[in-house]
Order: sequence, then structure tokens, then C-alpha cells
Amino acid sequence: MDPHQSSYRKVLSAAVASVLLETGFDTVDKDCLGTLTEMMQAFTCEIANLSKSYCELSGRSEPIIADVILGFVEMGFNFNKLDSYIKGMKHTHLPNLQPQQQQKLYNMLAAGTKQPLPPHIPQHLPQFPDPHAYVRTPTHKQPIIDYESVREKAAIQKRDIEKALTKFLAKTSTTHNLFDSDEANIFPYI
Repeated sequence: MDPHQSSYRKVLSAAVASVLLETGFDTVDKDCLGTLTEMMQAFTCEIANLSKSYCELSGRSEPIIADVILGFVEMGFNFNKLDSYIKGMKHTHLPNLQPQQQQKLYNMLAAGTKQPLPPHIPQHLPQFPDPHAYVRTPTHKQPIIDYESVREKAAIQKRDIEKALTKFLAKTSTTHNLFDSDEANIFPYI
């Protein structure tokens, strides 16, 4: 999971927990809190998507409060109760998100020095990997040219072709069995 997503997820869980405290709950099960957090995230995302849709329908690129109100109405939420909720109770304030430190990437197996990009390659493209990854990596197989290996390969191919043809003929044409018994197809190749 992305570090930003996990920190937002924690803040959203804290917000759901504070709403539960305000409404009179003392404790909450971890699975229940996770479910309520998912529901809150889905509701918020749906309101945002509907607000964005109303905004684009009006020919604007940034939503305004009227678009958000229409999103609440579309979801069937009574927007008038939201104002009384905000003014009615004393709400707990959540702490601001702390910027997370980037994890250091350790390049422990670096071999050689990285080459800069040539001038004909744009600089926004990724850098070359370590030279050990491409300097002596063969890109094709050397052809087998010695006499013994070629003869052996040809013999193997000939044997495989004969075997495949024998199997094909045994399955598709009539066969003459050497033994008259109930088990007529014991030796289908003979």
C-alpha cells in the first residue's frame, strides 16, 4: 500500500472513531471500525464523483459548493442536517498529517559505474541500469555448427517424425493385430 494512502486511511479511521465517540460509543471492534471506514471512504468518493460530474455538466473544471450540494441530494442525503450537526456538538480536532520520510533505496549490488544517457535520448527517460546487466549479456544463441551435433540433432528430429507418423497412422487407419484377444489395442504400433 502507498504510504500516503495508509496515512490517509489512518486519519479517516480516526475520524470515524471520533464520530463514534461523539455519538456515545465507548469502544469499537477493529473489524467494525474497518467496515465503517470503508463505508465512509466509499460515501466520500461517491459524493466527490457526483460533484465532479455536476461541475463538468455545467462546463466548469473546479466544483463549487452547489455541485457538492447536488451530489448530496443525488445520494439521498438531507444536506440541512449537516449544518446542524456541524454547529451542534463539540467536535474533536484531528492532528494534521505528518509528512512521511521517503524510504532510502539501498543499491547494495552495484557493479560498475552507471553510464549517462546519450544526447539523442531525452533526459526524462529512466537511466541505464548497472553495466553488469547489459554489457556481456548474450542476446542470441550461437548456432551449432560442429558436424557431430548437427548429425545428432538431425537423427533426433528424424526419429521424432517417424514416431509421430506411426502414432498418427495407428490411430487413423486400420491395424492388424498379432494377437487375437479381447485386448486388441495392447500393441497399436505393430
